[in-house]
Amino acid sequence: MKIAFFYEGLRPGGVEHMIANLSHALVARGHELTLILAGAPGPNDYPVAPGVTIHWLRHPANSARGTIPALARLLRTGRYDIVLSAMPQFNNAAVIARLLSGTRARNVLTERTNPQADYARLAGWKQKAWHRAAIFTYRRADAIVAVSHGLADSLARFARIERERISVIYNPAHRPPVDGATAAHPWTGDGAGPVIVAAGRLVEQKDFATLLRALSLSGQRGLRAVIFGDGPLRAELEALAATLGVAGRVALPGFVPDITPSIAAAGFFVLSSAWEGFGNVLVEALGAGASIVTTDCPDGPREIVAGGRFGALVPVGDVAAMAQAIDAMLRAPAPRDRQIARARDFSVETACDRYEAVFRRVLDA
Repeated sequence: MKIAFFYEGLRPGGVEHMIANLSHALVARGHELTLILAGAPGPNDYPVAPGVTIHWLRHPANSARGTIPALARLLRTGRYDIVLSAMPQFNNAAVIARLLSGTRARNVLTERTNPQADYARLAGWKQKAWHRAAIFTYRRADAIVAVSHGLADSLARFARIERERISVIYNPAHRPPVDGATAAHPWTGDGAGPVIVAAGRLVEQKDFATLLRALSLSGQRGLRAVIFGDGPLRAELEALAATLGVAGRVALPGFVPDITPSIAAAGFFVLSSAWEGFGNVLVEALGAGASIVTTDCPDGPREIVAGGRFGALVPVGDVAAMAQAIDAMLRAPAPRDRQIARARDFSVETACDRYEAVFRRVLDA
């Protein structure tokens, strides 16, 4: 099959991680894959499989709307079988561009975070109207995929489409460890006390403020936290850590290409998000054999930890509950082999099988 994937770029993030992981499996199975990306390459981009063609549209604002004419031209010349896209703004643009191209390509739209939560935080009527266009464009899609059952339910309500039209394919977030991986954060091996790891952009969605407050309430002496990632809330989080008196027990090392060695060495992982679409990093933590505490946020974490079997679930924003769950996790870590076995349920090969099945179904329709 000739497959085009349309999105913003390859910088660190859940969608970009999925694109990179899936690219290797699709190419290995003989598919011809082209990435059509609205932005420009960056220094920390995820590596995709050799042989993947990349068209950087280099829009100054990485705008989905602004790249519709260029995307339509590329679809017309590429004559693709499948146009795969992700997130409402890019899904909307992909449907419109495919219609303008006049080709017979099939639109497969993927949803990866809660659209209602994203919509509520948009500023300006243009952004909100474009997000809401999903009500019209998603009905023109050949297939729609959500990365969790909870997200599929939310999407059906938001886009006003039948829930039966939405397939669920978990993110291909688990890959076997790679030899020569980067070293773990030094705190994980200094013997000075337990360390919990967290990761994600330093933004409102990830709610690291709750994690810092839980750290300050923990009854575990010497407990420290390493939070990987960058974002606009760095200064605010540093100030909060100082106010809480835990600044010396919190490390914010920024973006690190491979956090798995640090998770494996620490053995403990916490996700404090207010909302997710899936939660790739939880699968990475499972694959590293770590014990887990996660918020029971919409829409993926509960499914990843199987309702609490593979990690403790706490209410969003509940500092006391998170602190108690962290202390309980430190007292009784989860069996490492059991966690790793669960991670294999989210393998790249499994996801690729299911995407191929969706592609074949829409091409045969």
